[in-house]
Amino acid sequence: MRYHVYVTVSLTEYPTIPLLLERVPKRHNVLIGNDPVQIRFAEQFLSTHHGVPIKHEQVPEVRDEMVLGKDEPTLYLVDVAQQVDLSPAVKAKTGVWSLDLIEKGSAGINAIVRYAVKLLGIEKPSKDVVTNVGNELVRDSDPFGKRHLLTDIRAAVWYAAWLLSGPVEKRFSWTAPWENWQMWFPRGEDPYYRLHSLYWQLVMWVFASTGDERGFRKTGGRWNLKRFQKLATLQLPKDKVYDTLSVLSAWRTHGYDPYVCVIRISKIWETK
Repeated sequence: MRYHVYVTVSLTEYPTIPLLLERVPKRHNVLIGNDPVQIRFAEQFLSTHHGVPIKHEQVPEVRDEMVLGKDEPTLYLVDVAQQVDLSPAVKAKTGVWSLDLIEKGSAGINAIVRYAVKLLGIEKPSKDVVTNVGNELVRDSDPFGKRHLLTDIRAAVWYAAWLLSGPVEKRFSWTAPWENWQMWFPRGEDPYYRLHSLYWQLVMWVFASTGDERGFRKTGGRWNLKRFQKLATLQLPKDKVYDTLSVLSAWRTHGYDPYVCVIRISKIWETK
């Protein structure tokens, strides 16, 4: 029997970006490294928190005068920790974050799972549950790869909530766009949660409709013969399914407005 042990080593003394979820963001922040996934998340999260659009600025170094006296939030990006040249007093008032890889067993993965637990308002899970959910998040990002890296933090938060929220059957209780293209997106529902669930429902359908049990098992959910058989008998137009998956994949990759994604999916299923 083989055991896979994942050991993560931080490149700096600073916390990784997903820990932003558990802290009150500071007005000025510095990112160390080069991970587009975490850079995009930092921009989105800080923009929402501060109420203004925030984009990162890559600089050769960060000095006190680049932060002091500035009312507007800033987000600087440097390559290595040595380029952060802040005095202790200024550094204490600045968020400095390491863009360490978000992989299995990392502090970033665990922070995402803990935040999902907070959103759901459920009892703190065991360490094993946190580990297992974290492993599923990484598998979700790259189901057939061996990189063991997370590729979308916001999607991971909602997928973690999805995994922690109960039996698989409850996750697909919504009306589907092929059932009603106008009513499939519930009013007041979080778009990230709904779109992410739809994505995996269609991925499961693709495998089930072709009888690919092995592929179905790799989608991250627990094996469920009843669900596999139910999806296998569901008749859907393949062109619309693949068009929907293309729209969802583009949204997951590029992180554009989820409501635009909702409208595009509705248009796909508007005509029979």
